[in-house]
Amino acid sequence: MTQRTSATPLIRRTAVGSAAFLTAGLLLAGCGVVDKEPSAAPSTPATPKQTLLAAVPDEKTPAFRFSGTETDGTALSGVVDPTNSGMEMVLTMSEDMNGGELSIAMSMRALDQDLWMQVDFGETTELYDLLGVKQKQWVDLDQSKLADDSLTYEIADVGNTGVIIRASDDVQEQADGSYTGTVDLTDDPLATEALFDGDISELGDAAASIPFTAAIGADGNLETLSIELPGVGEQPAGEYMVKYFDYGKAPAITPPTGDVVPAPAEVYELLG
Repeated sequence: MTQRTSATPLIRRTAVGSAAFLTAGLLLAGCGVVDKEPSAAPSTPATPKQTLLAAVPDEKTPAFRFSGTETDGTALSGVVDPTNSGMEMVLTMSEDMNGGELSIAMSMRALDQDLWMQVDFGETTELYDLLGVKQKQWVDLDQSKLADDSLTYEIADVGNTGVIIRASDDVQEQADGSYTGTVDLTDDPLATEALFDGDISELGDAAASIPFTAAIGADGNLETLSIELPGVGEQPAGEYMVKYFDYGKAPAITPPTGDVVPAPAEVYELLG
């Protein structure tokens, strides 16, 4: 009983991190922010901001990999497959626990309306019994049993780079080919939701001009977006980093194979 009590909060926090990324990165599509800004007329040179927006992945983009870092240091990585309406996100973290280190890798795979989850607790094998699964076993999630029944693939831009860039001002292309600018969160709740959990009013005037840098690859696709975020309330200062790469080289998303079982009740409890 003691073991279950000490382990559950950490497991739940890991699951919430995964769900939060899926929700922020995939579900903002429902707020009408998926479409890119209209391209400039052929006779009018594109502005740096328009060039950046045109580089953001969309539903015509071939499968690609992504990685990111949340402000708390949690690492995110995976594959987005727009053609098949699929993605896989892997969240990895470690934490000192009872004198040792607990390592967790949690995978969420979405293919259209289907969703699967896999958890790897490394050498802490006793946690599999608490969750009711085998080591590295995929479980099939029933959307109707989830508190949030919208954890499905929605958009290619899982890191919300388009939402953030649309809220930007003073975008400039630098001599080295990178792009810089500032993000104005004072009148864009979607960008605020993508970047902050706290109350941005605590930032004061700084909320209107948060610096960012971005880079576009030789293939014309967005490669990186990086923002140094100040602390707000309980959210500490840190870097919000999104990397998109291996366009056209990443594997297609397919249903997991092997011993796939329906998710037990403990998994739904974990996911709230």
